[in-house]
Amino acid sequence: MHMFKTLRNWHGELTGRDYFWYFIFPGLLLAISMVFYFSGNPRLVEFVCPAQNPEWGAIENLQLIFILGIIIVSGYGAFKKSSLIQQIGFLLVALFSIFIFLEEVDYGKHWADYFYGVKRSLLYDVAGVTNIHNQGNNAKIFKRSVYGLMVIIFFVAPFLKNKIKNKYITYFIPEPKIILTLSLIVIADLLPRFFVRFGIFADAGFGNNIGEFSEIIFYYIFLLYVIQLVFEHKWPASLKSRNAEH
Repeated sequence: MHMFKTLRNWHGELTGRDYFWYFIFPGLLLAISMVFYFSGNPRLVEFVCPAQNPEWGAIENLQLIFILGIIIVSGYGAFKKSSLIQQIGFLLVALFSIFIFLEEVDYGKHWADYFYGVKRSLLYDVAGVTNIHNQGNNAKIFKRSVYGLMVIIFFVAPFLKNKIKNKYITYFIPEPKIILTLSLIVIADLLPRFFVRFGIFADAGFGNNIGEFSEIIFYYIFLLYVIQLVFEHKWPASLKSRNAEH
């Protein structure tokens, strides 16, 4: 009952801008990507998922754009925040996001292949592999653990925010409007699989990697979260100093 009451209260507080950035915009990106992918039109399919290499398509590059957004916003937080803890925290987020970006482009292999026809990367020259996350079961382990963490952070935690008294903990709890975006991940993951599994539409090239649609929303929701932490949430120590001044 508490959850439904919270949802009703939260729904009344949302603005048109909230609905646009947290649901309509990412929903449109997802819908357009799926329409192109399942259209059967060679040009549209090639745009989102090139037959020669899906990594060159719009779906993969949207993911890279959102990761770059996380790097830029967290980097801004690392330089602009006055709290040393925040500076270190956002710096670590930026560095980790750079690592994820490099993993997504196979440490430059995608670009080297596209521009020069060279199917090698910096990591391959050093370690003999193109990336880390696709070795063994790393991808499955990573996705399952992160998706479980996302449920806790983006769905469970917002309902507990008013019950938690520690301001340092509540700083990290996202605003409930992020649940809108979280719902799109479920759609992005299940709907394409449903289409292909029941033969409604033919798979256009991703095959076992049909989950790439959900990764668009995956990175977008983390971008929204970092934006909240940098621009919308106030660090408790700064609130105390402001109160002391008055």
